[in-house]
Amino acid sequence: MNRILHSENRPLIALCVMVWILSALGPEDRLTWLLEQIATVLVITVLMLQTGVVYSRAALTGLALLFCAHTIGTHYTYSLVPYDAWLQAIGSGSLNELMGWERNQYDRLVHVLWGLCLTQPICETLEQRLRAGSRAASHLSLHIVLSTAAIYELLEWAAAMVFGDGGLAYVGAQGDFWDAQADIAVCLIGWLVVMLLRLLGHSWNRR
Repeated sequence: MNRILHSENRPLIALCVMVWILSALGPEDRLTWLLEQIATVLVITVLMLQTGVVYSRAALTGLALLFCAHTIGTHYTYSLVPYDAWLQAIGSGSLNELMGWERNQYDRLVHVLWGLCLTQPICETLEQRLRAGSRAASHLSLHIVLSTAAIYELLEWAAAMVFGDGGLAYVGAQGDFWDAQADIAVCLIGWLVVMLLRLLGHSWNRR
């Protein structure tokens, strides 16, 4: 049995399933929703193959956070997630106005989470399956995080080429010429945050 399916992880699994079901009910663009499920299926498939890996609570919580954030984006399409309206509804004002943003930044958030939430599970997988040391796992995780981010950008480009206007919502560039590069860059930022936390954790444990 895959360790992820252990009973103690079922609340996280139930949350992810519930969010996914809600996302499938009347999405903004059905084609975009279906295309976005490619990443969902690929990540779940890879995780189900890790039968011998015991993930930490932090790693599993990060995976659940990434899944839910991505799934919310699939429902609205990344360009139309109304995070600003949600913030204004609770009296927090407009984040876009505060930050001077002219585009919907939800896609940037999820790309940050790609680096932030996948790095630890990747490191734990490398450490347990390949017996990699902490430093080697950290270095390899950088290549994996950035290469998968780049592959995702290629998938978006391919969808736009195949589906034309129907694939533009999947790309979510919103007219940003450097959208692909910026998405990969914020993934790197997420990875750097995890590396800093791992470094601080190792330093603390050596005291």
